[in-house]
Amino acid sequence: MAAKAKNQEDSQQAHIAPPFHQRFNIEIGLEEAQSRFINRVNNMMPAIFTWAKGVDYRLAWKLANTLGMEYQEQDTLEQFLSDDFYSYLETLEALYKVINDTYQQQFDERMKTILSLTEVDLGIQWRDGFFWPSGAKLLDQALVNENLKWLTAPKYIDVLTPFEKGLRHFLEAQQQPTKLSDAITDIYEALEALAKIVTGKDKDLSGNAESFISELKLSDHYKGILKAHILYANQYRHAPKPGGKRKPPLLNEVEAFVYTTGLFIRLAIQQLNLKV
Repeated sequence: MAAKAKNQEDSQQAHIAPPFHQRFNIEIGLEEAQSRFINRVNNMMPAIFTWAKGVDYRLAWKLANTLGMEYQEQDTLEQFLSDDFYSYLETLEALYKVINDTYQQQFDERMKTILSLTEVDLGIQWRDGFFWPSGAKLLDQALVNENLKWLTAPKYIDVLTPFEKGLRHFLEAQQQPTKLSDAITDIYEALEALAKIVTGKDKDLSGNAESFISELKLSDHYKGILKAHILYANQYRHAPKPGGKRKPPLLNEVEAFVYTTGLFIRLAIQQLNLKV
């Protein structure tokens, strides 16, 4: 029996082939992959649009209002879907918000299926009605996703809000690099808010660093990393001096900043949990 089961498993695995473009060494660029993603959504979502409109005839108006767009009585849901990739994602998020719970579940399932079909990494993930930037999956899980779960506790609302905002700015920065500085500022604000909770002192992190480090019980090595982290963020938090210039941050540096901040948020929350 065991041998037969193994043969069946081997047979199934033999029929699992790599995607067509990989087998024939066909390169698919990011722009084409984004276009294919949009086409797949357009192909798979109409049923949800139809069912949802049958429940709520005001859905197109609600969507226009959520997006801050002018509504015309003859407008359909599909008309709000832009060809621009990031505007398209924003519209999908808005649509998810205005449909009822029954269709949100179907929306979730279809969105996950569509993302699983993408030929190359689009740099996004879908979670709880929002698109988020994705990086290294293991780091995302430990330093982004898990932190977002921990920060949903009511006492962390002042930390969660800027952390989510920073992730949104980082996603938008893929197309608008000027938002990289905003991502740093927001993510740093989240760490600063957490430092206030940890220390019980309502101070800027630059003036609260020593107390924060002390409460976290960091080794000398990590003390140095945290201090350098704070100095890096303050380059972008404060306006440059008159006549001075500030070097714009690099995308990969900002991604590293997000992960490093996630590490310190993780350390801080674990330390707070030990006190409970």
